[in-house]
Amino acid sequence: MSDPLFYEMIIDEANKAEQNKGSLENPDVSQHDANPMCGDDLTLQIKFKDNSISDIKWTGKGCTVCTACTGILLELVKGKSIDFVKNFKKEDILSELGLEHLITQSPVRIKCALLSLKVLKYALYSYLAKHLKDKVDVDKLKEEAASLY
Repeated sequence: MSDPLFYEMIIDEANKAEQNKGSLENPDVSQHDANPMCGDDLTLQIKFKDNSISDIKWTGKGCTVCTACTGILLELVKGKSIDFVKNFKKEDILSELGLEHLITQSPVRIKCALLSLKVLKYALYSYLAKHLKDKVDVDKLKEEAASLY
């Protein structure tokens, strides 16, 4: 895609990602991952309150696609329920930026676009696993997590 307005929008979204960049004091969960193909490196820190994400911040570095998707994702999930985040799909974040074509046309860039979602899901399921006491619930959670990607 070579539309200059499209790229301008991606750059604008990447710049907005700076609003949620930083660290949280005493996060409930912190999760890191990287995309060695592009050099993206991302850590998310999350605080939960009343079964919702009360605050979320990110640190790291990434390409424009990665930082734009990170910024959009954090805006979309901040204040939302755990169930909303559990049900959030890769198509949701890609459609917010008009990047649905990456699924078939650019396997390398899709990793850039979805790194923040991958880190978010890992963080969420790590948090949930720590707070479950019932073996049946833990097994169900493992089954859910196994079907994420």
